[in-house]
Amino acid sequence: MKRMIIGSLIVPMMIACNKEIKTDAPVLEVSVEKADIKAGDTATFNIQSDANVLSFYSGEVLNDYGFHNGRKIAIDSVTLSFSTSLNYGTQKDQFAVFASSDFNGQYTVEGLKAATWQNITTLYKLAPGNSNTAIAAGVKKISQLAAPGKPLYIGYRFIVKPQTANGASKLWTMSAFNMSGHTKLGVQTLADHKSAGWRIIAQGQHDPGRGAVIQAAQLAFYGNNKDFMEEYTEDWVITKAVNMEEVELGPDWGTGIKTLADPPLKAYRYRFTTPGTYTVTFVASNVNSDNESKTVRQVTVKVTP
Repeated sequence: MKRMIIGSLIVPMMIACNKEIKTDAPVLEVSVEKADIKAGDTATFNIQSDANVLSFYSGEVLNDYGFHNGRKIAIDSVTLSFSTSLNYGTQKDQFAVFASSDFNGQYTVEGLKAATWQNITTLYKLAPGNSNTAIAAGVKKISQLAAPGKPLYIGYRFIVKPQTANGASKLWTMSAFNMSGHTKLGVQTLADHKSAGWRIIAQGQHDPGRGAVIQAAQLAFYGNNKDFMEEYTEDWVITKAVNMEEVELGPDWGTGIKTLADPPLKAYRYRFTTPGTYTVTFVASNVNSDNESKTVRQVTVKVTP
């Protein structure tokens, strides 16, 4: 009998534990006291809501609810900059910079050779001689290298010829890599050393630890120094595909104006400084451990000079 009683108690408890906690959509009503204001004036928004959380979007750039799922912006031009250093050795013409808009993304010798690579080394001022300090190569516009609708890849090539006949190999480094997209919202980083997605394509036999090496803050290129000094080697380090036409900025985020711990908010004031017509958005949320319910309300504010 005791087992039957315990069993009858456990079943309802299990059902209760597995039951999802629902939440009702919050009440939200918003009005603006004065919809036409001058730049520099403050708009007052009257609010009626039982929401746990309230967020505010002014409608200005980067605070616009219309982009709460993500914002992409056109790129007007792209620049590439980096620094180089070199030490030791006497071999010439080892280091070069290339760009391709038809590389297929297959980081193999076959994929490398199937692509058209434009040598852009002469755009830059490489380190002229032995130096323990990286020297800036310059900031150069590379938008003209891209084909319409296609990404661009940047590749660094390091060649070592047989060293008895051509001289001892130098040690090259490339650091401070940056591809920047210039947009109407300012300069956006398209790729830097950490986000470039570097991949190595090595050709020829290498002594251990030699060839192209991806390090924490730079690319390093080492020639063979033991068993394969007479081996011809060719190493490439290539970026990921870089979109040259638009950049993803991520979502526009609202400003939190009420949390669960705050008392009900009756009014909110915001100062507009730039003329324009703005779709102002309030988002009310009721949240629990299982669900979130939202109510969205919008009003228009016209700001004149």
